[in-house]
Amino acid sequence: MQTAVQAPPFQGLILDAGCGDGVDLANSGLTEGCRVVGVELSDGGIRASAARIAAIERAHLAQGSLLALPFPSDTFDGAYSYGVVHHTVDPELAVREIARTLRSGSRLLIYVYEEFDRRSWPWRLALGAVNAVRQPISAMSPAAIRRVCALLAPFVYVTCTIPSRHFSWAAGFPYPATQNRDMKSLIPDLYDRFAAPIEKRYTERGARALVEQAGLRVLTIANVRGWILLSEKT
Repeated sequence: MQTAVQAPPFQGLILDAGCGDGVDLANSGLTEGCRVVGVELSDGGIRASAARIAAIERAHLAQGSLLALPFPSDTFDGAYSYGVVHHTVDPELAVREIARTLRSGSRLLIYVYEEFDRRSWPWRLALGAVNAVRQPISAMSPAAIRRVCALLAPFVYVTCTIPSRHFSWAAGFPYPATQNRDMKSLIPDLYDRFAAPIEKRYTERGARALVEQAGLRVLTIANVRGWILLSEKT
């Protein structure tokens, strides 16, 4: 994410807003000059993150909602939130809460899903089809959702990951080979895609507005199968 917008490495006390299973939290905790606090709402995410960072002294964990972060204002020297706020009931409030906890001059790196307004009709048709099945799947039990994702993983691997490895026209496909995916690793990625009952998508203008309404100044924006924004608290 950082390389896409040429963001400098985080330094100081950093917030991982919606740390999920703790992959980015652990990586940040291993970064020299960086201490990181991950916030996660789900019990499963807390358990997975706690296990992942158990031996990492500079990584910490708190359970809470992005809509009411359990931290005072002006606490953090930077923050990131990758693919989380668009799954909340109030993304604008979530970004304002993250911004509230940042010190003046601190930076936020955020990733949100794109609206397919600039894509061709086959892409928009495919998104509509996925959204049509996502809603009933998200209503299933977690175990049932995971079984569905395990069934979908081979299809996604063959139609998306393998073509992205061999053909330039498939470089923009989701779940690309450049992210070192194998069929097994697709299952949690698909779970993340289908388990969330709420999903909002953004045009470039909408993504900018989401960040700016929180009092942040957008420094850089890039499209990498979604909008990546580097912003600064003024």
